[in-house]
Amino acid sequence: MKEIQENNQIWELVIEWASLPGDWIISTLADTDIGAYLGLVQSDVDSMLSVAISIVLTPVILFLLVYPFKNLIDVILHCHRHELKKDRIKCKTGFLVLVLFLSALAIKQYPVESWIQDGVFALFIIAWLVWFSQGRWLNK
Repeated sequence: MKEIQENNQIWELVIEWASLPGDWIISTLADTDIGAYLGLVQSDVDSMLSVAISIVLTPVILFLLVYPFKNLIDVILHCHRHELKKDRIKCKTGFLVLVLFLSALAIKQYPVESWIQDGVFALFIIAWLVWFSQGRWLNK
């Protein structure tokens, strides 16, 4: 009897975690004009609509969590295979551009001084322009 209760608790936990993306979307949109237009209300949380949204969103979320790390490893391995020094430099500076982009994106989300936000964004734009020009005009 105890095993059945434990299995039911585990199953309920799995269902709760699996329906979390749909519950979050519905609870967030229910109090907005878009949610009212779509007919979403707070009672839709933990409903079949929530499960349906979660079935669509869960694989997308998992893909978005795994794919960037897979690509990062692929790029690192790819950078080591370049025979020409200019190609290795362009590949490695691509990492700098990526880091600046992610930091600019993260800094925009937090209340920091506007000059810091603008400065990081400007650094990203400059780094991207230099990175883009490396294959065309620089390092020939």
